[in-house]
Amino acid sequence: MKHVLSIALLTLMFYGCKDQNTQEKQEQPAPFAIETSSEDLTDAIQINTIQVGSETTNDKNRFHTSYPSTAYDFINTHQEAFAQAYLKEFQKNIKDDNEKAVAGLDFGQHFEIIESTPSILAFLIERYTSYGNNYNTQYFTHLYDLEENKRLEFSNLFYPQENFDKLANIVKSKTTDILTEKINAMEGLTDSDRTALMKSTQEMIAQGTEPTNKNYHAFSWDASGNLTIYFDKYQVASGDHGNIEVQLAPETYKDLVAKKYQYVFHIKAEETDIATPIIKDTTTSQKVFDIDCSKEPCVAITFDDGPAKHTSQLLDILKEHGVKATFFVLGKSAKIQKNTLLRAYKEGHQIGNHSWDHKDLKKLSEPDILNQIQNTNEAISEITGADVHVMRPPYGSFNEIVKNKAGMPIILWNLDPLDWKDRNPEIVAQRMSDAKTNGIVLAHDIHKSTVEAMPAVIKSLKAKGYHLVTIDNLFSEQPLANGKVYNSRHK
Repeated sequence: MKHVLSIALLTLMFYGCKDQNTQEKQEQPAPFAIETSSEDLTDAIQINTIQVGSETTNDKNRFHTSYPSTAYDFINTHQEAFAQAYLKEFQKNIKDDNEKAVAGLDFGQHFEIIESTPSILAFLIERYTSYGNNYNTQYFTHLYDLEENKRLEFSNLFYPQENFDKLANIVKSKTTDILTEKINAMEGLTDSDRTALMKSTQEMIAQGTEPTNKNYHAFSWDASGNLTIYFDKYQVASGDHGNIEVQLAPETYKDLVAKKYQYVFHIKAEETDIATPIIKDTTTSQKVFDIDCSKEPCVAITFDDGPAKHTSQLLDILKEHGVKATFFVLGKSAKIQKNTLLRAYKEGHQIGNHSWDHKDLKKLSEPDILNQIQNTNEAISEITGADVHVMRPPYGSFNEIVKNKAGMPIILWNLDPLDWKDRNPEIVAQRMSDAKTNGIVLAHDIHKSTVEAMPAVIKSLKAKGYHLVTIDNLFSEQPLANGKVYNSRHK
């Protein structure tokens, strides 16, 4: 695709749904206001977001979705429609089940870039949906031909149908091997049990691997052409086995790829990666702060859920006013908007961990909690060249297991301006301006209205004599302990 670093894009920011009781009474989904903006972008692919529910644990139902914004209208239209369909599903479930449900809904969507070249753009989209304590994960691949301005299906890549049929047989065989191994490893089964279970599983495999675009709606590949196909839970086996992934080496399938699209999988050598490299700042130095918050009145403003489309505009504002802030970022978003994150770090802002993809960590297993934290730390460090020292769990939700697995201080807040709910810059600015000495303010750079509120916030707090600093600066004379929770600086 064309790597345009400075481009005016149509920005769609959706107002969060009204409170839970109002949603239940509505016959139709609440309308969403459209905001437009023009800004200089530091990454060619930006992140749009839709959020329903707050960052606190008080809201029963939560929806947090990110989707790509590109320089191509036909892609943006498709991505927006896809995200809106998920939102409608969330709203429908609130109306149908909200009163009876013991636990709330937690819907989330994030994406990663599979391929970005002048002729092909591909995204792997992950959706995690929880109606209680457990998440069900689904994957979708959206692949676009930029030269012909159209979306490609899996069958387009393995045309004619004869090739698709042959590939499906290979996948069927691989899937059978995977599930045979899983069934044989199950404890407490007799040989007769395993035979019967494998027989019923074979029927699911045959149906789930049939050569249709519906079955092959999720796939990805790496720079060496290794192809991974993702099957949903219950698609090729019982739910006990979860999602099934089948991996194929290029020599297994390369002769089946349509000649027109062989370059997609890097089968031809002439296709090279043209992505602009990210240059890491690996220099290290001891932190010395100009402001001593043990003697001067300080406030730490923090921004969650980015980097996103409006983050670069926010960085411009902070730079203009000489203010430093702390960004608690999502690992998946950091990987996409690398240049924006690197800019924030180089301009003196602190980067913290806000999990990989905004799941409620209390609902996850211990290994999954650890992956959420470690993968995000690694993504941030790969971009900035610096270690991550603080984290904030999504929704401020944690338990003893999360605290133990964090390996870092947990930073909360003592002022929530409800910027996720009231998308009015004046209201948000008024609330944020109520910050007190040694306080930590929660805000979100995914909301344009919050970014627009910041000049007034900065002016108001500076007029009161406050220094606006990072978390590190706020606690510079008070070492933070791993696993301990902080919502302000002790006097």
